Amino acid sequence: MHGKTWGAKGQTPVVERPGQRQSISAASAVNSKGAFWFETYQGALTGELLVQLLKNMMAEREKPVHLVVDGLPAHKKALVKQYVASTAGALTLHFLPGYAPDLNPDELVWSHAKRTGVARSPLRKGEKLKERVDAQLQSVAEDPALIRSFFRHPSVAYISDL
Repeated sequence: MHGKTWGAKGQTPVVERPGQRQSISAASAVNSKGAFWFETYQGALTGELLVQLLKNMMAEREKPVHLVVDGLPAHKKALVKQYVASTAGALTLHFLPGYAPDLNPDELVWSHAKRTGVARSPLRKGEKLKERVDAQLQSVAEDPALIRSFFRHPSVAYISDL
């Protein structure tokens, strides 16, 4: 449903929508020091795509990364486990319990993005969703204080030493 309107009793109103529906997927990671990493892509997250995203995230990392992830099936694929093992401890995945999205600080980033970003102002004619989402997420990445603020939320206090 895209909105509400009224119509004559017994007649379903038809509301024309301009433009074409667009969709984009994204993956991201945050840390309590204010860093934010993200990538956007088309389609569903697969094990193969996740490995590529993880490789991109791990590029040039000098310290070990402990990544908290949810129970998405792509996170548990054998290919992902093989990649994580190949990092020899440089990357460790920690799985949240089922039905616990409130324990993931990255979900607070997405909540913020949905409340303040693309969903709040429609795309202009000819504007591409990917470009708008990338720009919005880049602005989040450039605001370490905003990222750190998510770690002050009571539901993620278990992660932070702030």
